Amino acid sequence: MGYFCRPEPRAVNQIQAALLVGTVLAAGCGKLRDAEVPHRIHVPEWSVVLEDGQGSASARVEEVWVYTPTDVLGAFPLPADIPVLVGETGEVVELTFSAGIRANGIAATRKPYPPYAAVPVELALSEGGTDTLSFEAGYAEGFEVLFVEDFETANRFAESVTSTAEVVRTTADGQVFEGVGSGRAELSASAATVWAQTNEQQYPLNPNGPCWLEFDYACTQSFAIGLNPQNLIQDNPTPILVLNSSDGAWKKIYLDLGPVVRSETSAAWFEVTLEAVWDGSAETTWFAVDNLKIVQAE
Repeated sequence: MGYFCRPEPRAVNQIQAALLVGTVLAAGCGKLRDAEVPHRIHVPEWSVVLEDGQGSASARVEEVWVYTPTDVLGAFPLPADIPVLVGETGEVVELTFSAGIRANGIAATRKPYPPYAAVPVELALSEGGTDTLSFEAGYAEGFEVLFVEDFETANRFAESVTSTAEVVRTTADGQVFEGVGSGRAELSASAATVWAQTNEQQYPLNPNGPCWLEFDYACTQSFAIGLNPQNLIQDNPTPILVLNSSDGAWKKIYLDLGPVVRSETSAAWFEVTLEAVWDGSAETTWFAVDNLKIVQAE
């Protein structure tokens, strides 16, 4: 496609310059037309499938990371369309796909989630070709699951003596994320504070590898979740993340426990903590949690 315009009278050298530019542009268009058309890989979704004994399969995989044996092709939001340049038509390439998450619920900290198994794939590429790949993957070998609480049959959270509200197990319609129970704390002027932790669970967390806390939550005001490193002398409660109101909608989060675990080398074990102070935004506010589990390197 081209265009034509009548030049105004000008110096000869200006006309020659214009002709030279036109020649370069035409050559460039020819290169574009002749450029290699990439092979495209469409990934509509990434499903998490767990084995018996590994807890809820609730997940929030938002992107896919793609690797060659020597490089990173990039991270692509799901559903993803991934262009791969073709060398020799029919060439088989080795690609590895990893599930990407928002670490600590922060958009700027997107990364591959270490506990989910990466998936290697061999593909024969062709110029302009396409493949559609849907992934199902669970936890990688070398990771273990430590159950915190799913509220199906019990509630391991106990309040401090200073709490005026409590975390309870609820089975009420509209208050449960999945299964038959979830944990819930309601706050008001007369029940304005809650600080609770798992009761004598004594989680041994590994400072030498990835260590994550997965859980589902919903809230109408902010609350904090953290760890209480403990030893035979004292404990040291450490809030890790403050979660803002989700307007009552359930969300999945992956919390990186590694920095706290590595900084508490004298801890013999850890407990998980929940805390909140009524913010006065409504007569009664609340937060709810479910499916809390720690996934760490063995």
